[in-house]
Amino acid sequence: MMIWSIPAAAIISAAFGILFNVPGKKLIWCAINGALGFATLSILTYYGVSGYISIFFASAIMAIFAEVTARIQKIPAPLFLVAALIPIVPGGRIFQFVLYLLQGARDTATSMGISALIETGGIAIGVIFISSLIKLTPKIKH
Repeated sequence: MMIWSIPAAAIISAAFGILFNVPGKKLIWCAINGALGFATLSILTYYGVSGYISIFFASAIMAIFAEVTARIQKIPAPLFLVAALIPIVPGGRIFQFVLYLLQGARDTATSMGISALIETGGIAIGVIFISSLIKLTPKIKH
């Protein structure tokens, strides 16, 4: 695990936060969430957890962070989540899928495509699982 990858994930998340019009003072929360998710993914992968399970847990932790931060900052959770998810998207696998597809290596392309689909599904399931749990919990009044 390269230690510089985590701050890079924070910078990437903040940059996409700017692209997605996250208010200026809220960008730090996008950056922290992106770094937290990437660190989770890196640590789990380092200890031998498979890719799609690592991505599932990383996205679930990011969704929890986004929901909690959204309550504290009184701003919608997707603002903290969408930009932060960018560093864990399996872009390399998607690129390899298209590359092998264009080269005519259908078996390898199929393998890469299925891997990318499963990992992307892990992101979606992690976010949906946490968001659903948050919606099902009763509101706590002060």
